[in-house]
Amino acid sequence: MLQQYLTYFDVAEINATFYGPLKDSFIEYLSASLPDSKFFTAKIPHSITHYNRLDLSSEAGGILSEFLAKMKPMRSKLEALLIQLPPWEISIFADLETFLSQLDFSYRYAIEFRHRSWLTSRVLTLLESYDIAYVIVDEPPLPIDLRVTTDFAYVRLHGHGVNPWYNYCYTTSELQSWRDRVNFLIDENESVLLFFNNHFFGYGPANAFQLLDLLGIINARQKAKLERMIPQISMSQTTLDEF
Repeated sequence: MLQQYLTYFDVAEINATFYGPLKDSFIEYLSASLPDSKFFTAKIPHSITHYNRLDLSSEAGGILSEFLAKMKPMRSKLEALLIQLPPWEISIFADLETFLSQLDFSYRYAIEFRHRSWLTSRVLTLLESYDIAYVIVDEPPLPIDLRVTTDFAYVRLHGHGVNPWYNYCYTTSELQSWRDRVNFLIDENESVLLFFNNHFFGYGPANAFQLLDLLGIINARQKAKLERMIPQISMSQTTLDEF
């Protein structure tokens, strides 16, 4: 499935590292067996962000060190490591600056907030100081903020589903709005990493192709794949009320 995905896209966000370590053999495959044009981002373990709430003085410090050491063989393939926080208030976490100051900066980082209490000038200034990307999100709890705190933009489009958020297929009009936002980010930054949620209905890849089409940068292979996917996506959006 990864090989099929990488015939159409150049970057993948590795979600598996959020839950546990990758096999050494798979890391070797990702680092040595794929074309130079293919690269990745990867989530840091949720035991750091969720269970230990960024407190690296706890067991999380060792977990982070082991994770970074394990990922080192594919360091050249990693554009950024994603720190995905849960939707909890900032007050129940360890001090953010203490956490950031202990990171290994041979890697680049992006951090995703899911609670409004993090959206303060102090936090955003810290991200700029430590060269950490603020993750631009499209999800119900937070406003869309095109703020960029380093030399690349990291965008995650989760959608507006009810249960859950990511059970969502973006409409053409919504994608047109994101086309304009992405064009703005491209004009202002060295690179833009954008990911749609990996919902099991396959909305993400189709929406990604649609956005590439709207941006005018879709290639012939992607265009042909999109045309094959559109009927399936259209059927999945049909409700009984439409009959």
